[in-house]
Amino acid sequence: MPDFLRKATKQTAKVCHADEQPAAALFVRPRSGDETKRLGAPASAMSRRKSDNAVGDDDATTADALFEQNAVLVLTDRRLLVFGHGSLLGRVRELIGALDLHDVLEMDLDVPPAGSQQPATLHMTFADGSSVAVTPGSRRKQFIAAYEAATQRA
Repeated sequence: MPDFLRKATKQTAKVCHADEQPAAALFVRPRSGDETKRLGAPASAMSRRKSDNAVGDDDATTADALFEQNAVLVLTDRRLLVFGHGSLLGRVRELIGALDLHDVLEMDLDVPPAGSQQPATLHMTFADGSSVAVTPGSRRKQFIAAYEAATQRA
């Protein structure tokens, strides 16, 4: 079970403010086939940083950035950071975007019953009314707990 918070240390150090602390990290992958739901995106709330390896173009939305590739979500005490994920070596890549925590209204985790073939689903709802659904990695409960703790302090 990879520790993506440890793996993201180098990348988060580049983008976090001096007094901002990463609290949890979670690998997510796009929903596949009929499971994919694109219900809009908080593009106005999302700040994007373009680099040579950045995914998409200037018109890409947050949902597009999350759904086009595997990603690593890093939760800090202030923001939700979205990093690319290198599938070959499992490295945390460039910053795709960052949302202030007050722009993330809700995170819900749907875990199917034991023995089900369906994967868990992480639903995120944003301040502009849009939402996304992704398939989370194995540390999903810890990530949700860190989100709840961070949003209660805010």
